Amino acid sequence: MEHNSNSDSNYEQNQLFEETTLITDKNERPKKETPYFKLVFLSSIFTSLFTLLGLYYFGFFEETVLPPPETITITETIKEKQLVIPRVDSSEVVTIAEIATKTIVQIQVGLINENGEFLSQGGGSGVVVTKEGLIITNHHVLDIENEILEELATDTEVLTEVRVVFEDGRMYSSKIIGSDKLTDVGLLKIGARDLTPIVLGKSSNLVVGDLAVAIGHPLTLGAEPTVTTGIISALNRRLDVGDGSKNSVTLFGLIQTDAPITRGSSGGALLNQKGELVGITTAIATADVGAEGLGFAIPIDLALSIMEDLLNEGTVLHSFLGINGSQNFDTAEDGARIFAGVKIEGLYGPANDTYAIGKAGAIAGDIIKSLDGSKLKTLDQMITILRTRRAGEDISIEILRDDETIILTFKLDLRPSDI
Repeated sequence: MEHNSNSDSNYEQNQLFEETTLITDKNERPKKETPYFKLVFLSSIFTSLFTLLGLYYFGFFEETVLPPPETITITETIKEKQLVIPRVDSSEVVTIAEIATKTIVQIQVGLINENGEFLSQGGGSGVVVTKEGLIITNHHVLDIENEILEELATDTEVLTEVRVVFEDGRMYSSKIIGSDKLTDVGLLKIGARDLTPIVLGKSSNLVVGDLAVAIGHPLTLGAEPTVTTGIISALNRRLDVGDGSKNSVTLFGLIQTDAPITRGSSGGALLNQKGELVGITTAIATADVGAEGLGFAIPIDLALSIMEDLLNEGTVLHSFLGINGSQNFDTAEDGARIFAGVKIEGLYGPANDTYAIGKAGAIAGDIIKSLDGSKLKTLDQMITILRTRRAGEDISIEILRDDETIILTFKLDLRPSDI
């Protein structure tokens, strides 16, 4: 069979090239068979169909359903305080200095000799706070006058004078309205009118790290003040001022700054980045090992309250609690020692009298935990608060006695002059 098939195939191929036909051939002409390439073509079609049916059966042509994308929620977190690298912009300081230096004055305290000449004995700086000529300075700047009078106490009358010099050279004689030793605030008045006062700020808004600009008249270098810059280094500082003599005093609630403050700058201005007055420069700390960068200022909130008292009363009616107190400590759960109020070691008053809190019922051993609702931690904090209160004002104090909480409400007494 295979042999015949090959012969037929060869025969058909020969026919493609030989058209000669035998006339004598009585047989019919053989039919042509389906060419090979048609078989291949048909088989390819059937193979493709079977392949497609198989793919369809196995789900190849099913539509792919993509899973829904996950919902991603982006939450923006806004912090109340953001850490910003501090930067001193010199253009800000230039603007502050141009405006503020016109309100910072030099104060000269001296004697008038028999020829009417002014002999300077000391002085400091001051700040114009009203257009009517009120000037805030330090008590110790004005107290030079009293020291002069004590040293030159004679039968003859000694004339002293306090002069105020502006940065453009204008000079005025001034009147001392009053001063307060406990807060180191003094107040002067000159006869000039329509002055441009400094812009007042609020020291209660200060935070450590704020820009600080100090302006004063150090070392009596000239009529124009000196401008220095730094930051607010700390708040509510305590500082012993003086040499231990009767004129020494402990100041509470001070602002600490690293803006250089030198001798003669006392009574000058401490300004914030807006050029607002936030403090009255008062002292520098010194030590044998060096204490650069330790300057202190009276908070303006306190200084203004003292100024009002000096204007209205001529003096400051400082409050008095009437105790000998010490720092009280508690122990935390982890064993740490923590500040926890003020312990009353004993009731105190001149001539063994009982004052204020003693009259209200407090006794030795009681622990003061809060003043007017403000939680109390340290002895210095209590004294700082009392510096802002006046005799005759009501106060509410929470004390702890043998694990019992007691609320005492009473009027503050006037601080005796001999303590």
